[in-house]
Amino acid sequence: MTEETKPGFKAGFVPITGLPNAGKSTLMNSLCGTRLSIISDKPQTTRNNVLGILNGPDFQAVFVDTPGFLKARNMFERSMEGAIKRAAAEEGDLCILIAEPGLPPQDKVHLFEPLKQVRCPLYLVINKLDKEKTEDRAKAAAEFYSRMLTVAQVFHVSALTGGGLKELRAGIKAALPEHPAYYPQDQLTDRWEKFYAAEIIREQIFKLYSQEVPYSCAVEIEVFREMPGEDDQILAAVHVARAGQKPIIIGKGGAGIKRLRETSQKAIEAFLRRRVELHLTVKITPNWQDNPVFLREIGFYDKK
Repeated sequence: MTEETKPGFKAGFVPITGLPNAGKSTLMNSLCGTRLSIISDKPQTTRNNVLGILNGPDFQAVFVDTPGFLKARNMFERSMEGAIKRAAAEEGDLCILIAEPGLPPQDKVHLFEPLKQVRCPLYLVINKLDKEKTEDRAKAAAEFYSRMLTVAQVFHVSALTGGGLKELRAGIKAALPEHPAYYPQDQLTDRWEKFYAAEIIREQIFKLYSQEVPYSCAVEIEVFREMPGEDDQILAAVHVARAGQKPIIIGKGGAGIKRLRETSQKAIEAFLRRRVELHLTVKITPNWQDNPVFLREIGFYDKK
């Protein structure tokens, strides 16, 4: 908890949940007014619970961007699944379910079951309305989820364009309990720069490579050294699960890894607002998704 705040101040945690690619990261970034979670048009990009902090003169909303609902296939994904359930069931003063217009695939409906256990108010946010020509599919989604879950309010937004976000922010503030701020009011996230450097590199992998390769990669920052008066030095290792994926990342004549390094360095510099010198290596770490030692080293595995 931070320094004393004035009487009547409101603060609370707001997990954002939903299916992969529903727009959770885009929504949190737009609500907070800055880029805190990586974004890709491929599903299941977010792997960690990432906090984004929206500060107002009389409130603080701490958003938790969770991985998309999934059926875990390995230890790595079980860690992600646990993060989703904890955020929804234990950590929220308000929970947001973000959904696309229309009905979810029938084989995904069971993934919403944890939200039936949510003890705090649940807001349903129908996203991507900038892509809809009529209100029919948005209405169908609102009716479907409201029948299945106990929904306190329904909001219609475009996280990409900002449509409807003013009303959503007001609704979030109204639902927060009276409580002092949890974080200093100039703080935007709970993560260190080292974490964001790894996430930005992983974001570029999603952009530059196709099929299963991005999902088989983990990024580890081995060196992050701030150099006063000089470029920061960052050494990152891209871990791949199979030997055949290493030459794909490197590319013909090293063209792939060069492009990855250049685009990642540029994006990291834009995020940090200072110059960096990025070095990349590619390492084969067989079956890393089920390696508890490795997962613990990169901050995923929760033995609980």
